[in-house]
Amino acid sequence: VFMSLLISRLSKLRLGKSRRSPLLSNGFSSSSRKEQTPPCYIVLAELCEPYKAGLGKLYISKVHNDMIDRERKVVHGELVYNDIFGTVVTIGASNGWVATLNGKDGILRLQDDLNPYASYTDPKRIPLPPLVTLPRCQTQIVTNVSMSSSSPEDEDCVVAVKFLGPQLSFCRPAHTKPEWVNIRIDNPCFYSSRVMFSKKDNVFRILGAGGHLMGSWDLQNHKHKIQRLRFENIPVLTKPTNEFMDSCCTYEHLVESVTTSETFMLKQYKKTSEIVEGVASMKTRNLMVFKLDDEGNAVYTQDIGGLVIFLSMSEPFCVPASSFRLLPNSVETLDSCEHGFVDLDDRYAYTNIGCPNPAPFFIPPQNIDYRLSKLRLGKSRRSTLPLLLSNGLSSSLRKKQTPPCIILAEPCEPYEAFLGKLVRYNVRAELVYNDIFGTVVTIGASNGWVATLNGKDGILRLQDDLNPYASYTDPRRIPLPPLVTLPRCQTQIVTNVSMSSSSPDDDEDCVVAVKFLGPQLSFCRPAHSRNEWVNIRIDNPCFFSSRVMFSKKDNVFRILGAGGHIMGSWDLQNHKHKIQRLRFENIPELTKTTNELMDSCCTYEHLVESVTTGETFIVKQYKKSSEIDKGVAKMKTENLMVFKLDGEGHAVHTRDIGGLVIFLSMSEPFCVPASSFPDLFPNSVESLDACENGFFDLADYYVVTTISPTAAPYFIPPQNID
Repeated sequence: VFMSLLISRLSKLRLGKSRRSPLLSNGFSSSSRKEQTPPCYIVLAELCEPYKAGLGKLYISKVHNDMIDRERKVVHGELVYNDIFGTVVTIGASNGWVATLNGKDGILRLQDDLNPYASYTDPKRIPLPPLVTLPRCQTQIVTNVSMSSSSPEDEDCVVAVKFLGPQLSFCRPAHTKPEWVNIRIDNPCFYSSRVMFSKKDNVFRILGAGGHLMGSWDLQNHKHKIQRLRFENIPVLTKPTNEFMDSCCTYEHLVESVTTSETFMLKQYKKTSEIVEGVASMKTRNLMVFKLDDEGNAVYTQDIGGLVIFLSMSEPFCVPASSFRLLPNSVETLDSCEHGFVDLDDRYAYTNIGCPNPAPFFIPPQNIDYRLSKLRLGKSRRSTLPLLLSNGLSSSLRKKQTPPCIILAEPCEPYEAFLGKLVRYNVRAELVYNDIFGTVVTIGASNGWVATLNGKDGILRLQDDLNPYASYTDPRRIPLPPLVTLPRCQTQIVTNVSMSSSSPDDDEDCVVAVKFLGPQLSFCRPAHSRNEWVNIRIDNPCFFSSRVMFSKKDNVFRILGAGGHIMGSWDLQNHKHKIQRLRFENIPELTKTTNELMDSCCTYEHLVESVTTGETFIVKQYKKSSEIDKGVAKMKTENLMVFKLDGEGHAVHTRDIGGLVIFLSMSEPFCVPASSFPDLFPNSVESLDACENGFFDLADYYVVTTISPTAAPYFIPPQNID
């Protein structure tokens, strides 16, 4: 257990000219019997008139209290409505401090506006050093902010920021030379994770998607650890409940009780409740609580004693119910459009979908004086993996075609020649080993074209290197226009690339779609006389990690939300878009063990279309860490389910896709008839990832998976030769 020497220090709050807040309570009977504010939340936020004054009002209330106890607080308008003022964006909150990011200067600031006891007339503003963006990372979109104490003005307080994607950053704001220590976590199951600070163990922690992995960073002793978790005592759920939960967008939270020293993991299942004018409102449909021990056992429980857990856009926290006259053994949730309450004892849940809340933060109790923990920042870096693969076959659709292929990648000698080998022809080595040469990064592939992003000029290029029949000596290179980054979005990390045809260089109607990690989706027609990016913002977080695909049947681009319960479609020809709810049907009865395994997995949803049969399939792929080698978790597919999707939004489970073979990889998924190419097995799925090569026979669920590092995990779809 990682414990640092605690140094007590008093830090008096300046009240300025403001009166003492009526929200103060002295009920929290901790060992030090300090006076604290009760848990609060912002019930209303509005702009002050005249709007040009740039001021807003926050109405802060005790949890479970009426209008009488509401406190009005004047703040800068950017904290209330980001979309109106636009420059400063609220990115998170921890310990009563709100974190904002200035889009002009790129500076992250801590503000004490969420502390009801802080001064109204003399608010504190603590600027942090300029953010440092690691290669192939981004620092525009933040999942959350965590602090080791509630006093960032003390030299020992550490601020942690988890960005959407691989980067996790730490800083000590009050240190004599504050600087960011940046850590790269390449496992995608951590990309959307939230960071929390454990006062008990003096470490920062992150849960992987599904909750099967947990990373811990001990900054004092310069250590980090990746730990596998085991779920125990999971209740037997009905088949409809299991089906329903599997279709939800799942969020994992870590929260610690300071009074009992217990650590809890919460799994929150959210689903679309309504779609109004193309905007989907999410609602919490289920919630499961697990008590976590030091050995990695996560034991399901409906009894957290006299505690209350608070989940919001702030760092989660936990307090004794008796200290603030709250309802024990419960969970409170707060989101941008939801305020919910769950009684764990009898599973009673109440959720209110109300007006959009621009400041969905629960405010934890605040001490008048603070006890600070001393941390020293250490650096950590993940080692890169080596890479490899093999090869495929020939002809269909009455046209001469290349068969589906895979890639054997290795650098040529001498390495400084900057060449690499894919199967049997030479390409730039940057396509083979991004981590060695670093300037050009491979970000996806579609229709035999690979997409690369140049870190120096920010230009995205299409290259025909993945087409076995393309020229070796005169490869095609198509530069696209400079990327345009929407406000509060990023264009450094890409989930995938999709193309409407395989002729981006001479077909004016060919559209390239790029889905970036986060809200942005961008389209471009490379061969058009006025080729420029059309950028779309999708604010629903369940689409942040989604992949885009093109439907030749319907001539639209589509995206599946996390869990598969919602699908977005963009008809570029008719300038229309649609958000559609999906319904899963005919799901098989699974054993309790299988359900538990799947629920703990990191889930990936894929949309794939068969050109020959006109069918559309959803493939849900369940992956989990198979081993942890030198702090790096290798992921393995544990289960796979296929659903046939119709035009009405019915996703019907099937184990029979006829004579088809589905190919899943870092390329856009595709589907071919097995009879068209030798040595393919009908009614099967082939998968390829950075460290896995898998085969799945859908009829009898026969699975063969090989764990092996892969440099270029791309399946190449058939390409027309003429």
